[in-house]
Amino acid sequence: MQLFDNKYYFVRDLGSGGFGKVFLAIEKVSNRYVAIKQLKNTDRSEQEHIIHEIETISKFENPNIVTYYHHFWEEETLYLMMEYCSGGSLREKILSKEITTTLALNWAQTLAASLRVIHNKGIIHHDIKPDNIVFSQNGTIKIADFGVANKDIGARAYMSPEAFQWDINTTKDPRIDIYALGVTLMEMLISENPFSGLDKEDIIEKHQSADFPIQQLPNWQQEIILKAINKTPELRFQFMIELEEALKAKSVPIIFNKDNLKAAELIELANKALKTNKWRNALKFLELAHKQYENNVAVLLALGKYNLRIQKIAASKSFYEKALKLNPRLDVQKDLGWINLEAKKYPIAIGLLSDHLHRNPADYEAYNLLIRCYYETDRYETAMELSKMIMEANPSLPCFANNYFIAFVLNSNGKSIPAKSKYEQGDNPFIGYNLSVITEKELSHNYKIKPSLKSKLLFMDFQFNTMKENTITILETNNKIFTDKSLNYPIIKFGREEYNQNDIKVSGSNAVSRRHCVIINAKDNVWLYDLESTGIYLNDERVIGKIPIIGYNKLTIGNIDYNITTDKTKLL
Repeated sequence: MQLFDNKYYFVRDLGSGGFGKVFLAIEKVSNRYVAIKQLKNTDRSEQEHIIHEIETISKFENPNIVTYYHHFWEEETLYLMMEYCSGGSLREKILSKEITTTLALNWAQTLAASLRVIHNKGIIHHDIKPDNIVFSQNGTIKIADFGVANKDIGARAYMSPEAFQWDINTTKDPRIDIYALGVTLMEMLISENPFSGLDKEDIIEKHQSADFPIQQLPNWQQEIILKAINKTPELRFQFMIELEEALKAKSVPIIFNKDNLKAAELIELANKALKTNKWRNALKFLELAHKQYENNVAVLLALGKYNLRIQKIAASKSFYEKALKLNPRLDVQKDLGWINLEAKKYPIAIGLLSDHLHRNPADYEAYNLLIRCYYETDRYETAMELSKMIMEANPSLPCFANNYFIAFVLNSNGKSIPAKSKYEQGDNPFIGYNLSVITEKELSHNYKIKPSLKSKLLFMDFQFNTMKENTITILETNNKIFTDKSLNYPIIKFGREEYNQNDIKVSGSNAVSRRHCVIINAKDNVWLYDLESTGIYLNDERVIGKIPIIGYNKLTIGNIDYNITTDKTKLL
């Protein structure tokens, strides 16, 4: 008779799975039956992790978790000695259709209670399914295969949609066990798993249609199942105790959080202000919300979005990081892509934006951000191709025409421009400006050395697809006889005084670039762009790239100061 570790007699095979094989054996000393698991995994560090996890769980002495006895190695192969559960598996009971509704609900409640204890210790099972739920000889239900669950694939029919990506946040998220237990509960009650045999795309489609054969169940049971298996982790039960209590109460509790409601009201006021670019009003509401609800995820996200849109990238990144610590499954890939774009981490930005667009294919702002990534990394043909595709799909968005135009120009090293039919979008001030740069008689750029042609061209951000006329007043403060200028040009050009192509001619000789900076002058949406100049300051802070002009400001170019405002009375 075969011996294991010289202590156990082999009896028969019990089965095999993704982890390896299971044998029934008799312990020589005690004459008791044990289950011996032979693991496929021969990586020593991963084996040690499995042993540590199982030993940790065994200390809880939970009657509803299969007991671990001992382990040993034969060469590189790890063997685990476990309690033998002769009552069979939950899978066998489902197939025999011998489960009553009362038994199913009681078992689900017991499993939820046991998993709650384990989750509180930071341990996730990863592969809850009827095959890994077994029964002792006296009928006690037990969870098996902690530590040896297949952490690479899992059983697809019990995997939550977000677990298909299987990233580091998913592996640590207890809500994947909640989902799997919800599917298992459904299977116990209707003797069917509607996800069996489906591929990932079909499973996601079934969730979209909510086509589950549970209509014959009482409403409260349907509600519990649907909440447990919600495709969105944030809309599931967040903790096992919530599922456990819902089963006890035979009802999904309505959770009302007054603080969340009040925070949402302030965020809504901020969002209304942001829609019309009332930056100061938006900030007032967001600061109030943050003061009162410091760790509210929605507030942190709103602050992250606000700071991103006014180019305060470090602050935006900080708010998003705080929100993600509270909820690692937040769908913020677009904004994280935007943050990485502004930080010039282009490969990361492209990856995040591409993934976002795979799931949100109609997000035109995200397409424009992706085009900017290609533009900034000199991949002009790719930028042109994507811009052209969007122009054909939605010709009403002028930003894509402009960005196709400048990518075409730079792809030809400034030697040609596209046919007018390829880029014309009515009266597009960005195309008009960029065309003026290319055709200027006295060049503000150099084709071989700095400043480059690219540094003087303007990429058109998505927010400027709609530009309402605006009047801005500019007053030079160094010259007492200078009269203020009120301009309504959509793009106002600043540069060295002897170059006639500028709207505001700045004295200072070589201390001022030929084309120094521009102001994008749209109603409630005024921005200052530095054109890789010799230096520009807004309210005594150096401007790198672009920044919104909000309210009354001092603009410094060389030794010249200007007061700028959209309200002329503020200059008095």
